[in-house]
Amino acid sequence: MNTLTNIKKAATAWLHPDHPGKKEAVEKTIQQGLFSREDVDHQVAVLKENIEAGEIEEWAKRAGLNEKQNAKARRVLCLHAGNLPLVGFQTVVGGILSGADYYGKLSRKDPYLLASFLDEVEKAGLDQQIQFSTNLEDFENLEAGAVVFAGSSSSVPEVKEVIRRLNAARTDAEYIIRTAKFSMAYLKEWSAQTSNQLAEAMLRYGGQGCRSVAIVVAPFDLEEVRDSLASAMQNFWKRNPPHAQPSEELKYQYAYNEAIQRDQLWMEHFLIQKSEGLPETDFTVHWVKGDADKVKELREKFGKLVQSVYTMDTDTAIEGLETETLELAQRPPLWWKPDGVDVVEQLWSRSSRL
Repeated sequence: MNTLTNIKKAATAWLHPDHPGKKEAVEKTIQQGLFSREDVDHQVAVLKENIEAGEIEEWAKRAGLNEKQNAKARRVLCLHAGNLPLVGFQTVVGGILSGADYYGKLSRKDPYLLASFLDEVEKAGLDQQIQFSTNLEDFENLEAGAVVFAGSSSSVPEVKEVIRRLNAARTDAEYIIRTAKFSMAYLKEWSAQTSNQLAEAMLRYGGQGCRSVAIVVAPFDLEEVRDSLASAMQNFWKRNPPHAQPSEELKYQYAYNEAIQRDQLWMEHFLIQKSEGLPETDFTVHWVKGDADKVKELREKFGKLVQSVYTMDTDTAIEGLETETLELAQRPPLWWKPDGVDVVEQLWSRSSRL
C-alpha cells in the first residue's frame, strides 16, 4: 500500500536522531517547560523502536486494512490531547494509515512535537489531505465524517456543541471518544524486577497517562514491600527527575492518612495509600490487598475509566479480562487500543457502512 510505505518513510525520517525539525521541536518543548527531556526522549525512543520493528505493517494487518477495506476520501478530525509528549502520534499514524484525510487540532500543551512530525508527513507524497492547527476554529465548515478526541464523559456535550457551532463535523459524524483515565496492575509475587517495572509504570510522565498505573492489587500489604518499592522509585527519579509538582492537597492527604493510621508510602512527590476508592488525585496510587477476583471487581466498578490491566507475565491470566505485561505499560506497541478501540479498524469499517 502506497499510504503505508509513505507514512513509514515519514516516521522513520522524523525519528532519526539528527532530524533538524524534531531537534528544534524538542528544544522548544524543553525550554518552555512543557515536558521533561527524559520523558520526551523516552517517548521518541519507544516510537522509534515501534517503527523499526515493523509495527506499522503489523497494525495494518491486525486492522484488516487493504485496498478494498480503508477509509479513503473520509475526513477525520482529531482533537489531540496534550497530557503526554507526542500522545497524539499514534492517532496521527492510525488516521493517515486508514486512508482518511487527516485534520488535526493540536494541543497548546504540546504544540511543537506533533507539528514537526506532521511537517515531515506533508513531504511524504501522500494522496490524502493533511492539515493541522492549534485552533479549532480553523476547521470551520470542514464537515468531517469522524471525530476522534480524548476527554472526560462530562466534557463530551461541550466539545460536540463547539463542533456543531463551527460545522466542523457532519450531523451524522462518528465520534470516537476516549475516556479512560488510568490502568491497574495485579502483582502475584514481589521481586526487584517487579518493583522496578512498577516504579516506571506509576511514575513515567508523572503518572498522567491512561496507561499509567493508579491501582495496584496484590496478595500482600504495602507495608511488606515498602522499602524495596521506595528504593525503586528513588532510583527511577534519579534517572528521570520529577517534572511537575503535586498540589498542597497531596500533603493534606498524607497528613490525614497519618492521623487515621492508614497504610501509606509518602515520597514527597508521590503518595501510595491503601484504598479501594477511585484514584482521583494526581500523583496518587491506591494499593489494594486482594486476588484476581478483587481485580475483576475493581475493573467492573470503575468501568470505562480503566484503560488496561497489567500482570507480570503472560502466564498470569485473569479469567474474563484481557491483560498486558507490566513492562509494556509505558512502552506499548503502536497498535495498542485506547479504550479498547483500534482507531484504524474503526475508521475503515465505519466508512464502509456509510
